[in-house]
Amino acid sequence: MKADARSRPVRTGRRALVAALLLAVLLSGCSAFTGSDSPLPPGEEAAEEYRSLDGYTATVDIDQSQDTDQRVRVWFDPDDGNSRAKILAPVSQAGNLYVANGSAIVQYNATSNEYIQVSTSGTDRFESSAQRVEAAVADARAGGNTTDGPPVGGAPLPVVPDAGEGTPESEGDSQGQFRVSYEGTQQIAGRTAHVLNYTAAGNRTQGILQQTLWLDTEHFVTLKLHQESRFGGNRSTYTYELSNVSFETDFGPDRFRFDPPPGATANRSESYDLTSFDSRDDLVAATDVPVPDPAVPGRYALVQADRIDGGTFDAVQLSYRATTSRLVVTKTSEQSYIDTSEGKPVAIGDRTGRFRSSGVSSIVVWECGEYIYVVAGDLPESSMVDVARSVACG
Repeated sequence: MKADARSRPVRTGRRALVAALLLAVLLSGCSAFTGSDSPLPPGEEAAEEYRSLDGYTATVDIDQSQDTDQRVRVWFDPDDGNSRAKILAPVSQAGNLYVANGSAIVQYNATSNEYIQVSTSGTDRFESSAQRVEAAVADARAGGNTTDGPPVGGAPLPVVPDAGEGTPESEGDSQGQFRVSYEGTQQIAGRTAHVLNYTAAGNRTQGILQQTLWLDTEHFVTLKLHQESRFGGNRSTYTYELSNVSFETDFGPDRFRFDPPPGATANRSESYDLTSFDSRDDLVAATDVPVPDPAVPGRYALVQADRIDGGTFDAVQLSYRATTSRLVVTKTSEQSYIDTSEGKPVAIGDRTGRFRSSGVSSIVVWECGEYIYVVAGDLPESSMVDVARSVACG
């Protein structure tokens, strides 16, 4: 789940669990309506309704054709981005806990009775979700095509692959990457939801091909999402749906505090401190690690630059966004950070990197000297490799 917190440099197994948890935590047959006649409010009003929400709790069912299905209980406070998620199923993950508050992110493994704590500074876990709500509603009101792809209402993942600029995937329709339509309302979790549908435009056959969002008509939280995608030869589906939803929850002061269970131990070797900056220049001034300067597609803007102090390793990370699409470049001295031997071989300068896709997002990974480099995002393979080559061993 919150690649936001979703994008932190953690080992591969933890990355998958954190991504799933953060997705749940930050969930945040009808004729089409467009323009001024739309029953949807302006995007700015929808975003304000989302921002004004005191909090909510829900049970989230996640159905993934490429991975294990999950059921998660979540608590979320949009005022400051605080969140808590507890896995209920499958049995092998039951009791695992994720907590995020203003000072730390904690992940607890119930099986090993062990937890990892990430101290955080300067992160913004809330405003980007409100911006995505605004973009989704504005797109649906306008109808037609959009170049930004479907936003996920309060949820950080999955994000929609950006077809890039001048890549074969985008040539089928010069006006936009997705066709957007408003499909009226339906009942989800006992509440009325606006239905927004996004379908890939042109002849594109890779990336996310279709996505439907169900946005609560009062608070504009994503009550349900269904997505179909293809990466390489793998076609996948992804659905999450809320139930037992309670809005305007008055959380007590301890809801987003982590109290270690009896006998629980902190995994110091996998805990680290994270400090976030607004610009690459600020990050450069705050670390001894040479910071990459990647060439990213023109639509992308830097939204966060991170310094990670892991005790036994150091890392830097640059996070970019094009409205709803994310791209993250990580450089770390943690040699066990990620497997560099699996995936399709790709040339990165005089190095051999590896490209692989999960069905929701993709990565390019390679090694240079003491550092491992990772480009993670939702661009097509050719664009991902181009970004990696612009970094090389920088």
